[in-house]
Amino acid sequence: MMKEDLEERLAFLAWSDTDERLLAELAPLLDRHADRFVAAFYRHLLSFDGTRQLLISPEVKERLLRKQREYLLSLGDAALDDGYGEDRLRIGQVHERIGLEPRWYLGAYALYFSLLAPMIAESRPGDSAGVAQAMVSLVKRLLLDAQIAIEAYISQHDAQLTHLNRELAETSRSLAREQVATEKELRQTEQRARAAESLASVATLVAGLAHEIGTPMGVIRGHAEALEGAVQGEKAQWRVRTIREQIDRISTIIQSLLNIARPKQAVRVPVDLADVADTALAFLSEKLRVRSVAVERAYEATAPNVRGDPDKLQQLFLNLFLNAVDAMPEGGVLRVAIRRRGKDVEVAVADTGVGIPASDLGSVFKPFFSTKPPGRGSGLGLVVAEGIVADHGGHLELTSEVGRGTEFTMALPAEPHPTDAPAEP
Repeated sequence: MMKEDLEERLAFLAWSDTDERLLAELAPLLDRHADRFVAAFYRHLLSFDGTRQLLISPEVKERLLRKQREYLLSLGDAALDDGYGEDRLRIGQVHERIGLEPRWYLGAYALYFSLLAPMIAESRPGDSAGVAQAMVSLVKRLLLDAQIAIEAYISQHDAQLTHLNRELAETSRSLAREQVATEKELRQTEQRARAAESLASVATLVAGLAHEIGTPMGVIRGHAEALEGAVQGEKAQWRVRTIREQIDRISTIIQSLLNIARPKQAVRVPVDLADVADTALAFLSEKLRVRSVAVERAYEATAPNVRGDPDKLQQLFLNLFLNAVDAMPEGGVLRVAIRRRGKDVEVAVADTGVGIPASDLGSVFKPFFSTKPPGRGSGLGLVVAEGIVADHGGHLELTSEVGRGTEFTMALPAEPHPTDAPAEP
């Protein structure tokens, strides 16, 4: 409390040297009757539940009674200086901290006066004017103390309210941010739902288109076979064989499209991953040529088969190869390696493309996430690939560096060799 503030309070109460002198004259009486006053004060506190709860602890009780005795004695000898104001503020802060509400300690000041007033009257028999003046001085002092205590209480509560307001404002801002994030997520979910509907429509269209193309292709192949035995000359025979081979290639492509668009019951048979990878590469041969993408194969001759679904595994390779090709718009090298690693067959598909930023590596396997421009990718290829690997009991990992390329490494359980089976007991 500033010195000017205390002086203003005293001036408002019309505090004078006379008031200080009259209270100083009470000091011997206060000292003589302090214990009786404190005992009466304690009994009064025990009469109310609100204050009785504060006196359950013996330590709190002893400290409270000691402080009350000190306060009563201070009414007669304490100097009203800066230290006095700070001390009264601390007392008010303690009241607030221990949960002593203003109604109780304001009532305590009234109790002090009711105890001290008779004592003042007895100390000045026949001096009614002096008694009245001493009581006025006592009231000024008690009001000053009550004023400082209540303002300390209000200050503490204001600080708490300010803190609560800040917390409330921060909570409001947090809720606003969450609302924005939720709305964004909702929009993304709606986009994903529309994309899923679109994919379902495309799948239906592909299935119908494959059927419509497949029927005339079968007719053309039948006529090609009939012509093969009817035409003369090596060149004519070569042309008919070429027609039949290209029709078979188209039929294989159509069947692959059907397998993707209309999944059938999963099967588990021994699968040579090298054959599956070569089939997928053949399927994309024209795309690889147009994009100027060279293919490097590194198939370990001793790599065993895996037990899986050939169509699903082909879809897995197609997705990884297409992802690699899209990452090399200016051309590059697609490396495919198949090797044995313990009880697994390890497949590595690497490209020399643009790479994936580190900030996106944790999102590439999330549905509908894509680093490609809008309309260039559904964001489902890698999700499907990871799902196929997981369905086959394997795991898929990714490493990438911007400007240097990306490598997907998957490990699939190897098909047990007959000689690996446990011997009959």
